[in-house]
This record gives sequence, C-alpha cells and structure tokens, in this order.
Amino acid sequence: MPTWSEFEILQARFEAMGVPVVLADPRELEFDGKQLAAKGKKIDLVYGRVLINDIVARSAECAALVRAYEAGAVCVGNNFRCKIPHVKAFFAVLTDAKNAALFPAEERELIRRHVPWTRVVQDVKSDYNGKPIELLKYIRKRQKDLVLKPSDEYGGMGVTLGWETEAKHWERAIEEALPGGKMAEAHGCWIVQERIPVSRDVFPHIGAGGQVDFRDMLVDFAAYLFRGKLAGF
Repeated sequence: MPTWSEFEILQARFEAMGVPVVLADPRELEFDGKQLAAKGKKIDLVYGRVLINDIVARSAECAALVRAYEAGAVCVGNNFRCKIPHVKAFFAVLTDAKNAALFPAEERELIRRHVPWTRVVQDVKSDYNGKPIELLKYIRKRQKDLVLKPSDEYGGMGVTLGWETEAKHWERAIEEALPGGKMAEAHGCWIVQERIPVSRDVFPHIGAGGQVDFRDMLVDFAAYLFRGKLAGF
C-alpha cells in the first residue's frame, strides 16, 4: 500500500518510546479464545488500517481480529463503531426533522449550525428547513445548490457537484444514484447534500528555482479532537 511508510514511521516512534510494535497483515493474526497474537507476539492494542468494508468482504481472513474484538480480548483503537459516523447517510439521520425529538435542544442547535442538510437519494416525501418537499423534484430544481455522493466512499470518489455539472449529466447521476440504479448497485446507498461555503485564502507557494508566488487555496485544517479537546491539525 502507498501508506506503508506511515506504518514504519509509527513503529519506529513507538519503539523509541519503549513500546514494541508488530506490523502485520490481518491474515497473520491468531486468536486462541484468550489472546490475540501476530508473528508469535501477543497483541494488546490494534491500530487497524484495514477498512471495515474489506473486513466484511473478506470475513474469513479477518476472523481472528473480529473474534478477539467480540471477546474484548484486545483494545482496537479505531473500533468498528466508528463506521457509523463515517457513513454519510448518518448526516441524514441528524438533519431529518422527523428525528428532531431524539436530540435535546442544545444538540439540535449544534446540528443546525454545523451539519449540512443531507438526505438518502430515493423517491420519497421529505423536508427542507421544516417545509415539506418531494425529494426528487427538489434535487432536480436545486441542482446548483446540491452535491451527490456515495454514502460509503472517501477521497472524493464518485462525487457529482451540481454547480459544475450539465443538467443532462445531473439527471443521469440522480437516476443512477436511486435504489436499483447503476451507481447504487456498485457503491450502495447514495446521498444528496446541500452545498456549504468553503473557506479560501491566499498562501505563499515556493515554486521552481525557489521563487515565491501567492495562490488562492482551499483552507482545510482537519482538526484532531480527543475527548472534546483540540489536539492539533
């Protein structure tokens, strides 16, 4: 994998601090009902980089990890429950008015301020800011304000930006994103999401020969939060 060097850097750092690390393929894991091991060494903490989708798709090869997880025999740093907020359809649960009663007033305000309006693409009645809508009609009418995405992908894969797409291509994307459509069959559930303002600013850029110029660029801090506290970017 192109990220393999990342594992080696982490291994070197941990071992310099006195923490032994084993880099292992999931197929090298063994579980005897009491402890998880890899290459003959007991494993206490797993930092898993295998996607949960791949674990599901190749369940027999990942059985030792799953069994150890179920038994509570090992601590998994990014455990299987993290899949819930990773799937973008989760935003549809948060922003749908019919679920509002599930959240206290403080959380509803937090959702309103920070979570973009999101719906699973399907032929249903829904709402936008409390007003009833026919979802497919709304998606077609508000093309320039919306984006279509597969719910369970990452890195921009499969994203269609309404404001950069011709009407005929937008219509095709909607049809393919519906249950039974070509893209839905390939990638599962699709979502439609409201366009939100993106922060931009001018930054210095060092080009050829050490020359500095200035470029208008996107601002993405990717903040790291641990237990509610900011820990870096």
